Amino acid sequence: MIDIIELLQREFGAGQLITDEDRLIPYGKDESDNGLYLPAAVFLPTDALQVEVLCTLALEHKFCITPRGLGTGKSGGALPINGGIVISFEKMNHILDIDEESLFAVVEPGVITLDLQKAALEQHLFYPPDPASLDQCSIGGNVAENAGGPRAFRYGVTREYLLGMELVRMGGERFSIGKKSVKGVSGYDMTALMCGSEGTLGVFTRLLMKLIPVHRPSGIILAYYPTATAAGKGISTLLRSGVFPMSLEMLDGTAIDHIRGIEGFNPPAGTQGAIICELEGLPEDDALLSSVADLFESTGITEMRAAMDVPDMNRVWEARRRVSTRLKEMHLKKLSEDIAVPRGAMEETLHIVSDIARNLGLESASYGHAGDGNLHVNFLSDSEDTHKNLERAVMELFVRICALGGTLSGEHGIGISKRKYMNIEHDPFSLKMMRQMKKAWDPHNLLNPGKIIPEGY
Repeated sequence: MIDIIELLQREFGAGQLITDEDRLIPYGKDESDNGLYLPAAVFLPTDALQVEVLCTLALEHKFCITPRGLGTGKSGGALPINGGIVISFEKMNHILDIDEESLFAVVEPGVITLDLQKAALEQHLFYPPDPASLDQCSIGGNVAENAGGPRAFRYGVTREYLLGMELVRMGGERFSIGKKSVKGVSGYDMTALMCGSEGTLGVFTRLLMKLIPVHRPSGIILAYYPTATAAGKGISTLLRSGVFPMSLEMLDGTAIDHIRGIEGFNPPAGTQGAIICELEGLPEDDALLSSVADLFESTGITEMRAAMDVPDMNRVWEARRRVSTRLKEMHLKKLSEDIAVPRGAMEETLHIVSDIARNLGLESASYGHAGDGNLHVNFLSDSEDTHKNLERAVMELFVRICALGGTLSGEHGIGISKRKYMNIEHDPFSLKMMRQMKKAWDPHNLLNPGKIIPEGY
């Protein structure tokens, strides 16, 4: 049997392979707490041709490849669970072009999301997707997971900004899909198929991302409520009013308590629900501010405040982004899910989460992108012997929200974390079709195997 490491060392230059076990450890884990899976080696390509060569060798010698962004994933989608080679794009991190007239950017997959946003702003353009880890995650990883963020309510998720790509299939075929025009219905939409495919169908080497004109200066209204369900009703009222915020976030009482006192977030005592509403034009439009304030006043708030300048707004968002880490730091066990439900089912979903936690002796915290129905539900425990109850809570949550027409994941993907639950949401024939699609692209199951599709389909 051929020595794969020796083979790759002959093919690629010094410094492009990591084989030392200590240096492999960061590439064997992510933010999902799914454990450590060490690859045989990590490959750091600098161009598409090298990716092509690797995929050719992988098919010829039948070894697995796991594409990886920057390791911020929360579902284990980039973990090398079958060993093999991790292909990390940290050196393919260049913005190749920003076309100011046609409003698109051409980037390599390792470009950090915030870097693309900054480069676009320098040209008075805007790249809206803003996942919580936007200063650490890569565009390639965002495309693989179809990442979202608070702005998804108004602007949509990564899928809405992916125009096309260059990619490599197992076996080394490199080709391009998509188009530079905003509209186009020529053939099957393979670009949409790739977005959210978690690196199981092809390896991205170049991405064509849509940009839009920069928005007017925005401001934030923070509205505090006596209960989480009251905040949920506030969300529903706002949505029915015709107001269309950039971001519309909600936090329940547990989430609030874990970030209370962080600069930029000081709700009154007893607050059990909060809305963060960011609106374009708010600082310069007194009539808009007045009408939205009146609207919130009618929904039973206990207090309301505004953040109008950039530093103040950044403090609000920094506090919001720290909810997850604070929950993890302050509890022995934390099991987090990113469900999405129809917007009209938000209040019922909050009741379901509380009901499940109470019946199983757990604590819960819910927060997230309530404007588009995407909630981050956390089941918490400070006891060592609650593992089974945490698992039961997640299973019951998925069963009940899928019955409402919801989904297992709004933006974190399936990976290995939720693979075993896929048959709750998808019927057997749908899963069979997914398996056949995977086989068409990757007949030998060598590209990021063991992700998304459950065993038996």
